[in-house]
Amino acid sequence: MGQLSNFFSDIPSWVGVILLVVFVLSGRLFRDAWKGQTGRWKLKCWVFGLLALVSFCLMVFGVFDFGWANR
Repeated sequence: MGQLSNFFSDIPSWVGVILLVVFVLSGRLFRDAWKGQTGRWKLKCWVFGLLALVSFCLMVFGVFDFGWANR
């Protein structure tokens, strides 16, 4: 459990940029799957929605290391 809490407290700042890109892209893919409603659209919505949720939660609850800004 200690390793998991250390991961969330020491997230490098560049991971935040990757999480933001994943959040935006998965949200867009969710929207396209919802509007298109082609084959397996419900599964695609679940996958893209969960991916957006996880990336959003990591951005909100994660503690990012901005130590490079103090140099």
